[in-house]
Amino acid sequence: MIVFIDGPDGSGKSTLIAHLAPALVAHGRTVAHAPPLWTYLNELSAPEDFAPWVRTTTGSQIAHALLEAKTRRIQWLITTAARLAQDVVLVDRGPKTVICSALAHHKTGIPLPNDPQLPYPSTDQNRAQLEQHVHRLAAFEACTSIELRLPEQPGGLDVILPRLSQREELPPSYVGYLDALIAEMATFSWAVLPLLPLDATAGVAVNAEASLTSVLGGLAALPDA
Repeated sequence: MIVFIDGPDGSGKSTLIAHLAPALVAHGRTVAHAPPLWTYLNELSAPEDFAPWVRTTTGSQIAHALLEAKTRRIQWLITTAARLAQDVVLVDRGPKTVICSALAHHKTGIPLPNDPQLPYPSTDQNRAQLEQHVHRLAAFEACTSIELRLPEQPGGLDVILPRLSQREELPPSYVGYLDALIAEMATFSWAVLPLLPLDATAGVAVNAEASLTSVLGGLAALPDA
């Protein structure tokens, strides 16, 4: 089973994964982790390259790069997931998160010069390609999305800003992006995968237990379980 963990920055995706993985192992299930998304971004050679890249690249280009990277990540799952021979593959940042992140960067990032000859006018084609790959993956692998949801604006920022400010500096441009990302996550409809919505403010113990119950139930329902 492929389990995508979705949600805005600071919603608790990594923390949930850190609790869910050992809980699954304790219940006799084997777990693998998909490589992080940045490893599929051709523009980066290390995670610390992301912030400088975002600060110097137009929002439209970032959006396209993120969608293409996620498509390559899904392609990796298509070709590799079965060979991993694990009960569960946990994926930090599912398709919905990446699509919404791309849309937020497109809206809040550096604008392209007013030149109609430049590429990157729209992300529609990239999004359609990503969705096709997700459908291909779901055709032969059980997939689900666990989404950590924040309160409606402006409450969402009030939740995540204190969390994020503890580990990094938050320039105004990043705060603007986060605000747009929260709005996109709240309004974007993604019905391609089964969804378990969780309240990001409920606490990791509550959400880890709900996630564990959902994943174990899904595994039990599989024909070869």
